[in-house]
Amino acid sequence: MSNDTMSNCSYNVHKQLVKRMQFLYHAERYVKESEKDAHAECAKMWKEIVANERKNVVLLQQAVDRDRSHERK
Repeated sequence: MSNDTMSNCSYNVHKQLVKRMQFLYHAERYVKESEKDAHAECAKMWKEIVANERKNVVLLQQAVDRDRSHERK
């Protein structure tokens, strides 16, 4: 049963990592568009959102790395 839990956890982490990377792809475009349109406040907001989301990506990537090292043992 614990293997199923680990599999579910691993699946969920990978799924969220992919979703967040896709979001970052779009959000980084929004930053560029805001800057192009000279909308400084909007660009600032998107930059802050991107920075926060990158932190989440790091946490998820660390979980993937831990899971990989655990599988090797």
